[in-house]
Amino acid sequence: MEENDFAILAHFLDHFEPEVTGHASEPVSDDDAARIVRMARGDLNEAERAELAPLLAANDRAMSLLVAELRKGA
Repeated sequence: MEENDFAILAHFLDHFEPEVTGHASEPVSDDDAARIVRMARGDLNEAERAELAPLLAANDRAMSLLVAELRKGA
């Protein structure tokens, strides 16, 4: 992931209202989890990241996984 991608992600996260983050906590599928890990490592292209964005926006478990993976690489 490029530095600009992190800035975009941080900007995106800043726009969440606290009450929005707890609405969807369905389990993340193994396939989606693998794609999230690849995203955190910078291994997804722009189209793949765009495809994953709605899941991240709608599922707090998916977003938590992304944050955890990003912290591992920090």
